[in-house]
Amino acid sequence: MKKIILTFLIVFTITSCRTQKDVLYLQNIDNIPIELDNFTNPTIQRGDVMTIIVSAYDEALVKPFNLGGGIANTTNIAMAELNPNSYLVDGEGNIEFPMLGTINAAGKTRKALSDELQQKISEFIKNPMVNIRIMNFKVTMLGEFNKQGVVNSTSDRINIMEAIANAGGMSYYAIRDSVMLIRTIDGKRHHTFVNLHDANLMNSDYYYLRQNDILYALPTKSRAMEFNTKPITSVLTVLGFLTAIIALFK
Repeated sequence: MKKIILTFLIVFTITSCRTQKDVLYLQNIDNIPIELDNFTNPTIQRGDVMTIIVSAYDEALVKPFNLGGGIANTTNIAMAELNPNSYLVDGEGNIEFPMLGTINAAGKTRKALSDELQQKISEFIKNPMVNIRIMNFKVTMLGEFNKQGVVNSTSDRINIMEAIANAGGMSYYAIRDSVMLIRTIDGKRHHTFVNLHDANLMNSDYYYLRQNDILYALPTKSRAMEFNTKPITSVLTVLGFLTAIIALFK
């Protein structure tokens, strides 16, 4: 009986152990030439919430081109979604802009939309400036992160390592070389798997995240075994304790 218990415990321990190589990020970074900056501006998507501020030398002239009189300086994302100064990109990818009417926004970068609006407003005002900010930039973290949930960002320049740090890092049981990334492109969901062990990730299109990306950290087999064997482990712990007591009195 003691041999059976000991054998099971040894097998369970071996299958549950993970090496340092299993949990380290960007392991080959010394051998990979890293580009200084491979960030590409994300495009505006349907459902995005934006603030658009038009300014000029004479603020009175631009007032008709701003919602709510041009006051939209909130940095609180939850408030921004309810803010009457914010623009919601509708299901057709459009926004309704004061004085200009329907403007298509989806699929354009912030700069492209800013340039377009600036050109249109220039027909009425000299040298207008247009500042656009996406207020609902968020990434969803699921699975083996220490803090599952939504990571909100006031910037559209957040990389995958920053998002993981905001989620409290990954658990001991996370599979780091095959993290699922789900991304919306042109209104359709696509998925891929990223390898956090490989520093080449820093040069890929997936290093910088896009709004509404979903990261899912899959669990190891030992994690599943842990859930399935909890009752067995408890019984074996009791049996091992009893075996030890019996052995003492022999």
